Amino acid sequence: MTFFDELRDVPGDWISRFTSLPFKIAAFTGEYTRYLEALHKKYGPVVRIGPNKVSGSKTADFKKVMASYRFPKSKSYDGFAFVKPSLFSTREENLNRERRRQVGPAFSQTGLDSIEKLLEEICIDTFNDKINEVVDIGNGTGCFNYFKYFQNVTADVIGELALGETFHAVKNDGHDITDWVNETLKVSELMSSFPILRGFRHVIPGFTKNDAKLKKFCADAVDKRRSLINSGRFNNERIDILQMYMVAESSYTGKPLSVEELVAEMVTMIIAGIDTTSITMTWLIQFYMLYPQVYKRVVDEIRTNFPDRENRIPHKEARKKLPYFIATIYEVLRIRGSVGFALAREVPKEGVNLSGYDIPQGTDVLMLIAGAHEDTKIWESPKLFNPERFMGPDAETLKKEVVAFSAGVRICPAKNLAWMEIMMIVANFLKNFDLRLPSDSKFGPNILDPNRNNEPLIPSDVTFGTRPPEFPERDCNVIVTKHVF
Repeated sequence: MTFFDELRDVPGDWISRFTSLPFKIAAFTGEYTRYLEALHKKYGPVVRIGPNKVSGSKTADFKKVMASYRFPKSKSYDGFAFVKPSLFSTREENLNRERRRQVGPAFSQTGLDSIEKLLEEICIDTFNDKINEVVDIGNGTGCFNYFKYFQNVTADVIGELALGETFHAVKNDGHDITDWVNETLKVSELMSSFPILRGFRHVIPGFTKNDAKLKKFCADAVDKRRSLINSGRFNNERIDILQMYMVAESSYTGKPLSVEELVAEMVTMIIAGIDTTSITMTWLIQFYMLYPQVYKRVVDEIRTNFPDRENRIPHKEARKKLPYFIATIYEVLRIRGSVGFALAREVPKEGVNLSGYDIPQGTDVLMLIAGAHEDTKIWESPKLFNPERFMGPDAETLKKEVVAFSAGVRICPAKNLAWMEIMMIVANFLKNFDLRLPSDSKFGPNILDPNRNNEPLIPSDVTFGTRPPEFPERDCNVIVTKHVF
C-alpha cells in the first residue's frame, strides 16, 4: 500500500495515511485553525492530514494555487451550498464567473460610492446614536459589547445592500438573523467535514432549523420584491444586489435566475456580509485594548486629523489621512483574519509542486490563510502584533501579502465594502468615544503569554468557517464614555 501511496513523502501524523478523522474532529469542535497550525509547526510548510488531503502554509504556494481556475474548489464546499450552488460554494468556473459579472457592479468602488451616504447613515449615524444611548443610560459611562454591536451594524449594512431594507439590528439591539447566521455556519462546517451527514440534513431538525429560517427570510424578500415590481411600486433608481440578480439572465438558458438560485445567493451574501467584517472589527478593538500604546496612537491620529465631533469621517478621507489606523487594520487581518478555515482546492491532472513536494492529481490541498500570514520568509516575528511593519519602505509590498480576502480569481468580491465599513465604523467610533477595559477583564496589557515572548495574552478563538473570539459575551466588553472635544 505504501509503495503505491503517491503522498508517502509528505510528512504528517502516521494516521493521516489511513484517515482524515482527526482533522474532521478538529473542524467539528472549532479547533480547525489551531489543529493545522500545530501540524505545520511540527512538520513544515506542507503536511498530510488525510489519505488524499494535504495542508499548505506558505504564501508562494497559496498564491500558486489561487492564481487561476485550474484548481477547482474541493467537494467540501458542497456543505456550504444552500438550496443551490452559489457564488461562494460553486465548484464550476463558468458559474463563478457569471455570478461575479452579475453582482460585480454592486461591489465596485463606483457602485459603493453611489450609496456612500446610505452607508454613512448606518455605519456612523445609527451606530453612534446607539452608543450615545448606551452611555446616557449609564449616566455618562456605558458597558458595551462590541462583538454584538458590530454584528448588528454589519447586518444592517448587508440588509440594505443585498435586500434593499435594513434589519434595524442596531436600533433594536439585535435581530434573529445574526443567530441564524452563526448557527448555520456551524452546521455547514459539520456538513463539509462529514459529507455522509448531508443525507440526514432534512431528517434531523437541528441541522435545518436555522438555515431554514434564513432561507425563508430570503424567499420572502424575493416575493416582496417581485410584488413591488409587478405593482409598479419599486423604486427603479435603487439598485441593490437582489435587483441585480433578478434582472440578470443565465448565460446558459437565457432565462432569469430561479427563486431557488436567488435565495441561494441572498443567503450567501447575508452570511458573508455579517460575520467576516464584524469579526475583523472585533479583533481590531481587542488588540487596541491589549496594546494601549497602539490605541493611543490611533486615537491621536484620528482626532488630530478630524477634530470636529459633528463632522463624519468619510472613508476616502480616512484612507488619505489615517495611515497608522490603516496599518493596524492590515496587521489585524494578518494576525487574526476573520476567516479561520483553509481554502480547499483540487489538484488538476498535471499535479503541482508545493514547497518541494509533488502533489498528484485529485488531491485536496487546503491552503491555510493563518499559515500564509506567519510565513517567516515574508513576515519578521510573525507572532508579534506590530502595525509598524505596514508603515515602512516595504509597506505597500507587504500589504499585497495579506491574503485575508483570499487571492487570485476567487478573491472576495466584497473586499471594497468591507474596507469601507471598517474605516467608517471604527474611525468615527474612536473619534467620538473613549474606551477602556472593565476592571474584571480576563485579558489586558499586563496579562502576558509566555508562548508569545510575554506579549499580551490573546483571547482564544474558535473556527466554524469564520474565526471569532471563543467567548465573545465575556471577552468583548469595553467601558465607553463620550470624548470631550
